[in-house]
Amino acid sequence: MDELLAAQKSALRENGALDYRQRRTLLWALARMLRQHGTELTEAIARDFGRRHPRETEIYEIYPLQAEITYVLRHLRSWMRPRAVHTRWPFLPARSLIIPQPVGVVGVIGAWNYPLLLTLLPLVSAIAAGNRAMIKGPRLVPRTMALLAQCLREVASEDTIALVQGSPRVDQAFSGLPFDHLIFSGATRTGRVIARAAARNLVPVTLSMSGKSPAIIQRDYPLATAARSIMAGKLVNAGQTCIAPDYCLVAADRRDDFIALAKSAAISLYPNWADNPDYTSIPNGLLWERLDGLLQDAQGKGASLWQPSPAPASIDGAQRPFPPTLLWNARPDMKIMKEETFGPILVVLTYDDIQEALAYVRDHPAPLALYYFDRDQRRALRHCEGIAAGGVTINDTIFHVAQPGIPFGGIGLSGMGQYRGIYGFQRLSHYQGVFRQNHLSACEWVRPPYGRWTRWLMAWLSRWG
Repeated sequence: MDELLAAQKSALRENGALDYRQRRTLLWALARMLRQHGTELTEAIARDFGRRHPRETEIYEIYPLQAEITYVLRHLRSWMRPRAVHTRWPFLPARSLIIPQPVGVVGVIGAWNYPLLLTLLPLVSAIAAGNRAMIKGPRLVPRTMALLAQCLREVASEDTIALVQGSPRVDQAFSGLPFDHLIFSGATRTGRVIARAAARNLVPVTLSMSGKSPAIIQRDYPLATAARSIMAGKLVNAGQTCIAPDYCLVAADRRDDFIALAKSAAISLYPNWADNPDYTSIPNGLLWERLDGLLQDAQGKGASLWQPSPAPASIDGAQRPFPPTLLWNARPDMKIMKEETFGPILVVLTYDDIQEALAYVRDHPAPLALYYFDRDQRRALRHCEGIAAGGVTINDTIFHVAQPGIPFGGIGLSGMGQYRGIYGFQRLSHYQGVFRQNHLSACEWVRPPYGRWTRWLMAWLSRWG
C-alpha cells in the first residue's frame, strides 16, 4: 500500500492533475466496464452473499452508477470552469478568481453491503475532481473485489486507480495512510476508528455512517400504501442497507392495522422467502447470529414479534436468509433500540400526537435518512425541516439516494461531508482563490514609506469602504 500511494503521488507530481480529457476518458471507461462486466459482477456478488438476485444488483448498484457517470459527464466542463468573483473596488482593475483544483490522492474504503455502488460512487467523484484514488475492498465480498480489481486494471494503471484487497492487517493500516482525503461508508463504531487514524496525518474525511433511520406516518395517510413502501425499503437486500427504515412511528390507534398490512406486504413482496430467489441472504454466519441475538434480547424483555415462518437451520454458520420480521412493544433498554438493525427487522413504535413522533426523532442521534408519509406536502416539508437527517424521502423510501442531483452523506453521528454529482466534485476539490493584479495597481498607494497621504487614504477607506 505504501508503494502504491507513493506511485500515485509521484505520478501526480510528474504528470500533474488529470485534465478534462483524461477525466472524461476514465469516466467513459468506467461506464464501459459496467456494461461489459456487469453480468460477471452481479454473479460474483450473488456468490459472496449466498443468494442475491441479479435484478437487485442491477437496480440498486449498476444502474445508479451508470446514471451518476452520465450526469457527471454532462456537467463536468461547467464544474471545472474558473469562476470570477467580486473584487473590492479599491483594488480595481485587478480581478479575483476561484479555480477548482484536485486535492491529490483520495482513499476509498468500500462497504460490503453494496460493494459496487459504495466502492465506485466515491471513485466517480474522485475522478471527476481530477484526483487519483486508492480503494480498499471489503473483506466480506472477496470474489466481487477480486473481479473488480481485474476490471479496474482495464480502466487505468495503478498509479491512477488502485484496489487493494481487504484483510485484518490491511484494514488496520489503510486509514492511517497519508491520503489527501479519505471516504468511508459503514458503521458508526468503525467510522470513529477511521477518523482517529486519519487525524494523525490531518487527513480530511467524508464519513457515511447510517444510524437508525425512522419512518413517520401521519395519522390520515393511507396505511396500505405506507406499509408497502416501508416494507419494500426495509427488505431490499434483506435490510442490509445503510438508509433502510430502521423503525416506524405510527398512530397508537392504527398500530394493529399497520402491522397487519406490513405482514401482508412482506408476504406479497417475498412469498416463500426462505426459498425465494428475489430475497437476499445474510453473507456471514456472525452477522446472522447478531440479528438473532437482537430478537432474543427483545423477546426476553417483553417485545412481540412476527415472522412468516421459522428461519432455516444453520449450515456450518454459513450464508442463509434471515426471515422478514416485525417487532413491537419495544422498550428503550433493548439492544435493538440502541443499535442499527442492519437486517430485515422493522420495529413498530407508536405516538399519540404527531409532535410526539417528531420529538422522539429529534431527541435521538441524526439518522442518515428520514422517511415521512403525509397527504399534505407542505406540512411534510415543514415537519422534515425541523429534523436533522442526511437525506429525506417523502411518501416513499430510499429513492432519494438514486437522484444524482441530490448529495449523499450524513450529519452528526450519521456522518460528515457529502458526495455525488457536483457535491462530490466540490468535496474532493480545493477551491483555490486567485488574485490577478493588473499593470495599473492601486496597491502602490498603501506601500511604504507611510506618510500623511497613507493616513488620509486609510481614514477615507475606513469611512467609505
